[in-house]
Amino acid sequence: MAKRKKIRKYIVKLNELTNDIGFVLVGIQTNQSLYKLAYDFNRLFYWDLHLQNDLKVIRKNKEVSFENYATSENMIGQKIRLLNNEILIPLTHPNTLFDTDEVYHLFSKLPTINYILMLPEDEGMNYKDIQQNFQVTYPIKFIEIDLIQCGTAFPVFPV
Repeated sequence: MAKRKKIRKYIVKLNELTNDIGFVLVGIQTNQSLYKLAYDFNRLFYWDLHLQNDLKVIRKNKEVSFENYATSENMIGQKIRLLNNEILIPLTHPNTLFDTDEVYHLFSKLPTINYILMLPEDEGMNYKDIQQNFQVTYPIKFIEIDLIQCGTAFPVFPV
């Protein structure tokens, strides 16, 4: 019998946190792809976001992978992260001509948000600063996310 590989989980329940959590979350609504969005953040803010390993979570008894861009760690071990909040998995139905997609969200309580930007509080930026300085030709909207009222579990990344 083969040994099962243990998977370490990094989860913190937001309702157990105080307001001093060390990072700010900004929701992003746009039809632009994540890699293009990461490119534009790098171009405008000089962040050097690069693709990391996918973030794997269990949704509806399936393992789902979400894209994850991050910068290098700063002096105290924090990173800026850009996460995919929504993924579409095609479903093929045998009795119909049409295919449909099953939608999964990293933050199930935020279904209207396409992407999540995670900023360390030390960066001193909020969604208003980003919205003022983010000059692109495609439609985009930045939304402040209140983690405590969101009431969901957020994956915490290992250092």
